[in-house]
Amino acid sequence: MTRLRETIFIIAFTFAAFVLGTTEYVIVGLLKDISATLSISLAAAGVLVSCFAIAYALGTPLAVTLLGRIPRHVTILSAYIAVLVFNYLTIFATTYPVMLFIRIITAILCGLTLSLAIAATSEHMSASRRAGAVAWIIGGFSIANVLGVPVGTQIGQMAGWQTAFIVTSLVGIIPLAFMLAVMPKSNTISVSSMKQQFALFKNQRIRLAFFIPVFGVGSVFIVYTYITPLLESVLGIPQQWISTVLLAYGAFTILSNWLGAKVAQGNSRVKLKVIFTIQAMIMTTLALTLSLPWMALASLMLVACFSFALSTAVQLYLIDLADESSPGSKDFASTLMPVASNMGIALGSLLGSLVVDSIGLAYLPWAAVAFAVGAFAITSRCHQLDQEQSEITLLTSVKAS
Repeated sequence: MTRLRETIFIIAFTFAAFVLGTTEYVIVGLLKDISATLSISLAAAGVLVSCFAIAYALGTPLAVTLLGRIPRHVTILSAYIAVLVFNYLTIFATTYPVMLFIRIITAILCGLTLSLAIAATSEHMSASRRAGAVAWIIGGFSIANVLGVPVGTQIGQMAGWQTAFIVTSLVGIIPLAFMLAVMPKSNTISVSSMKQQFALFKNQRIRLAFFIPVFGVGSVFIVYTYITPLLESVLGIPQQWISTVLLAYGAFTILSNWLGAKVAQGNSRVKLKVIFTIQAMIMTTLALTLSLPWMALASLMLVACFSFALSTAVQLYLIDLADESSPGSKDFASTLMPVASNMGIALGSLLGSLVVDSIGLAYLPWAAVAFAVGAFAITSRCHQLDQEQSEITLLTSVKAS
């Protein structure tokens, strides 16, 4: 591709990732309205977030494997168009089971589209732009948090939650037009067997490291899933200010991406332990200041600042571990971080549902503290195993010499 076509390609897929991210997260700001329309509890509405994440995590690897013989560009375009269609069909969901079904299918299609889009970018970009292009596309999800969620929430509150889904699908047509114009045709992709891919989990350190983002991301989403009712019902924030608070929260998540790059440098496990300690402290402060709205809001912004600080470090750690134990599974290892993150979203929102149903919104931060402590404990064990492996490697080297 020429440099101009590459640039359009990057813009198209970044824009598409923004649409995919908005499709996944915008429901967080509309849970209260959706629960009223479907005549379900707030906790039951929160399960829609959990099931989306579970379907994304479990369905994406399976979908990629099953569709491996179809040309990649055909699969990407078909899956993305299907996302827009199913997102639009959400407005016709008048019962909870129908809504749940649509969200599950949409989740698998979102995961399939993003995974293959990143693979296509890696294949077709020039070497000098490949890393930056992938970073921009992944960043589309952060932009969705900054703009998509608060704007979608505002639209949903003003014109009904269905309108937010209609607008998302309509906006999604714009990057589709660019994708159709510049996406190169590709041959069929070769996908290793599921048995070969999952052989990676024979490594104890990889199995353990996989759960760092499960607990770390889960801690954030215990609170974030219910951020709108928490702001309205517990902190007493007027509804007209909710979208502004969500916009500020999204803006602070961008800082967490910058922080994540710093954490990934050097010995990331040591830095991750510090991150999870701070995260537990912030959640504790939030729990203790819910009666003081401005202090609680400050705590929520700090939660946002650390929300994605683990991502880059854990992603690189998993790839490095795979390179040591099973080099043939490095590509599959690169999918573990998003899968683990979505498992964290699912577990966090599910636990949040149980907390809201049983003891109330005000106890969500305490549950988040427990998950942050869990992430700290797992990271500490990973660090210990790393040191033990280094000692074994050193002894082996000494004996060999």
